Amino acid sequence: MKALPQLIILGAGGFGREMAAWARQSEQFGREWTLKGFLDDNEAALAGKATPAPWLGRIQDHQPREEEVFVCAIGIPAIKRRISELLASRGARFTRLIHRSAVVGDNVELGEGVVLCPYAVVSANNRLGRGVAINLHSSVDHDACVDDWTQVNCHCDLTGGVQVGKEVFFGSSVSIIPGVRIGDGAYLGAGSVVLRDVPAGAKVFGVPARQRE
Repeated sequence: MKALPQLIILGAGGFGREMAAWARQSEQFGREWTLKGFLDDNEAALAGKATPAPWLGRIQDHQPREEEVFVCAIGIPAIKRRISELLASRGARFTRLIHRSAVVGDNVELGEGVVLCPYAVVSANNRLGRGVAINLHSSVDHDACVDDWTQVNCHCDLTGGVQVGKEVFFGSSVSIIPGVRIGDGAYLGAGSVVLRDVPAGAKVFGVPARQRE
């Protein structure tokens, strides 16, 4: 019987250590892959931390092997994209990681490297691009699109028809009303309530969310 691929998590910080747990609690664990360990350019990233998998080396130095698959646990979108593209250029294959408590509805497109954490909901006729992460208790309602490398943190509510660009960062507990568009590289501060379109690269905060420098 052929051995299963081995999952390597990029990033051994807090999100990476959480993702090791989510990986072992996914339906994919033991069926599609097993957990191998972490890559992180900080050699001491796991010092003093009890984890189920070891540090395997620096991201910059790693040459992917045929039996390895990858998922990225770096929460800053631009760094997530750069690291993922670096390893992809060396032949790395990225897998999706879907916690067993996540809910995925009908006609949902999940890009390569998507992560759905516990109790994430992606409802119907949605598209999530490459490397998108939907963290704990966050939801993406019907007919919404979240483009490549975007990071949606905990307890966010992306309502129907919302269109989110590439490399957007959502702080925790952001709410967006239906049909709003969020431009590439925008930053939405924790607790913001977004009532109107957000330009590319803008930073917004507050209730209602307003742009700041």
